[in-house]
Amino acid sequence: MGNTQNKEEILQRYATWLRLERGNSESSIRDSLNKTKQFIAWLEKNGYSIQDIDQDIINNYLSYCYEKYALNSLVAITINLRKFCYHFLKKDVKIKVATAKSPNRDKTALTKEEVKAMFDVVKGKPLETAILKVLYYTGMRASELRNLDIDDVDFDRLQIRIKHGKGNRTRVVNITKDCAMAIQRWLEVRPKAAPECKNALFILSHGKRFSSFYLWSLVKRVAAEAGITKNVYPHKFRITMITLMAEHGCTPNEIQAQSGHRDISTLLGYIQHTNQRIRRMYDRVFGDIENPSKQETKTLSIDRNPAYYKKLAFEKYLQGEIDSQELYSLLNLIDKQEQEKKGPSDIAYL
Repeated sequence: MGNTQNKEEILQRYATWLRLERGNSESSIRDSLNKTKQFIAWLEKNGYSIQDIDQDIINNYLSYCYEKYALNSLVAITINLRKFCYHFLKKDVKIKVATAKSPNRDKTALTKEEVKAMFDVVKGKPLETAILKVLYYTGMRASELRNLDIDDVDFDRLQIRIKHGKGNRTRVVNITKDCAMAIQRWLEVRPKAAPECKNALFILSHGKRFSSFYLWSLVKRVAAEAGITKNVYPHKFRITMITLMAEHGCTPNEIQAQSGHRDISTLLGYIQHTNQRIRRMYDRVFGDIENPSKQETKTLSIDRNPAYYKKLAFEKYLQGEIDSQELYSLLNLIDKQEQEKKGPSDIAYL
């Protein structure tokens, strides 16, 4: 019994530590506690206690996990194991966090015409219109949208406060008048809410917040009715918002304030410039090599190592002739063409 009480006490202290020291959300804490209980159960099954934890025990547990779990599951397991053993218990152990390859998800942004077509499909449906417009104009994550409350919307300042962002961080995002009006029209017909959801912004007819599946189904259905053939999912609106802000000259820091990304490099990975924009900035960077004419620029072929063009792009960036998003897209373009090695040797064919 004493051992059980000690275990429960440690789990309670760990939960408090995660909440106060790490700033984890309640859902993250629950997940961490479940994984920790699995680890403790393995310890007890093999005759160990929490006090016995050392490098050999960690290595044996990791070997057990690598045989039992898929790679994606191992990422969360190893992250929690390091938090619990190294950071919380202060054990002198080394725990390598597993890494999983990100899925090759289509990140092509929606065009303004495609977005308008989706808005036309839901015209006359206040809830669906408000949901899609908030997704598009704010670029917020699906979980952030689901957790919005009515008092999070500031109609005077045209802003929305996101209280439960990734990492349980809070930020304020901007909206347009069109988006604000869509929310107001929804509130005029919003049904009676269940007691636990009385302040929820978006609820369904049963009075509770919508599920992740509802949002996914809504976006898929509307995209199909709008005749859009590309893969459309809720996060696609976030990609679209970030890309459009970049293409209209917003700096990474300005986009970051709206998107809520902690890491600028992660944010840059979302920006999907159109071929026309890449063409324009490409000409700005490479169009004056050895002072060729405009006609010659169109048929300029690569007769130098790609590293030369990367160096030239960096020089243009340092001189302030292109911004960081343009530099990032150019480097990706050069790498892509170097890897493909298909078609003509003309780097300027886009």
